[in-house]
Amino acid sequence: MMRKSSLLGPFFLGLSFTSCATIHQPVTTAPWENFGKGATTVGLSSGWAFYGADAHAVGKSGALLGEEGDDTTDLKPNYGAALSVRHLVTDQVALGVIVEHRSFDPDPIAPLSATLTADSFETWHYILTGRYYLDPFTESKRWRAFLGLDLSYIPDVPLGDVLVEYPNGFPSETVNVTGSEYWALGAVVGVSYQLSDNWSWDLATFYEYAITTGNATVAFDSLGGSTAEMALRPEGLIVATGVTYAF
Repeated sequence: MMRKSSLLGPFFLGLSFTSCATIHQPVTTAPWENFGKGATTVGLSSGWAFYGADAHAVGKSGALLGEEGDDTTDLKPNYGAALSVRHLVTDQVALGVIVEHRSFDPDPIAPLSATLTADSFETWHYILTGRYYLDPFTESKRWRAFLGLDLSYIPDVPLGDVLVEYPNGFPSETVNVTGSEYWALGAVVGVSYQLSDNWSWDLATFYEYAITTGNATVAFDSLGGSTAEMALRPEGLIVATGVTYAF
């Protein structure tokens, strides 16, 4: 499924590249020595996203009873940033946590007969993260690739006030929608460049897929209080860049 893309957190991207230019210094220790077993790292990142969500709706009462439908929506990113903390349990394996904040602008969606249009919304992502670092490469040994797996918990999806436009000239209305918690899994590949003894620049690409759905019950006053259950399953590709400090 194709998703639209947009710049995610331009301020943090600019900060990342400016920091790289400032921090880049000769490495006085052995390559990656300060990023080995026992080290702790703190990182800040942002990036680009190709993201969307599948929606499934089922009418539960009133005029919507028995209706069922599906649709997809593009989630165009407005901004976002992530703060990560990891600990190297071996020279190659790092475990840690990430706190990430995202803002999206969703396209209209129509899983049933009406079209639903939500304003921009924000989500928090609390992530358990693991990385496996391969051996350094190139003559300088300042480059190394990594693989990873991230398990994310999203406590809610606060879509807020959503405009409902009915067909055949039926009066529109606004409903409040908050999706429930859900879990997502992300597979990560990337590369790091050692800027100095304690700093690295990182580029990561990860595909994230919801392994549970975010659910919401929506009541439509214009339809006499009829209700529908909606299930959202977000997924997409994210490319992130940032800097990491090891101590």
